[in-house]
Amino acid sequence: MITEIGSPDFPLIQAIKNGNEKALGLFYKENFGKILHLVLKNSGSNDDAQDVYQESMMEVVLQIRKDKLDQLTSKLSTYLYSICYYKWIDRLRQRGKMVASGFDEELEAAVLEDDDTSPYMPALEKVLGQIGEKCMMLLQAFYYDKLSMSQIAAKLGFADDNSAKSQKNKCMDKARFLGKNVLKQLYS
Repeated sequence: MITEIGSPDFPLIQAIKNGNEKALGLFYKENFGKILHLVLKNSGSNDDAQDVYQESMMEVVLQIRKDKLDQLTSKLSTYLYSICYYKWIDRLRQRGKMVASGFDEELEAAVLEDDDTSPYMPALEKVLGQIGEKCMMLLQAFYYDKLSMSQIAAKLGFADDNSAKSQKNKCMDKARFLGKNVLKQLYS
């Protein structure tokens, strides 16, 4: 199957598919800084960033060569970032470390930098439709309205800010779980 010419990274995907090492090297160099920043900001080291990036790049290249990204409508760099992001979250969880507040906002910003034709938009809409009204209201109050936990507790009827924070974490876990399943359906 051939990638549609209208895709944002058609020439890059084709070059990588055809074994163009120069194109792959340039793509590699252009995107490492974002991943380094993500990992360093969230309890990681330079070595951690390099490991996550290498694994993610290998996965992207294999998917390209197996024609699994032929219908990709987002930027290839955004797709790479999302893979790195989830690999880093998994590593933090394996180490028993908490994910820093605002961590999900980085992925959201990277995904939303693409226009509405991004395959992530329907996935995001599907997840938001499945997490439930109370979770959606809580997450909106925290991430978009920038309310404090005390304000959220009062607004949504929680006993205190700790209860609101606990519920927010449960809602985020549910959203992540649903999001991974939706993305797996899109790319399997």
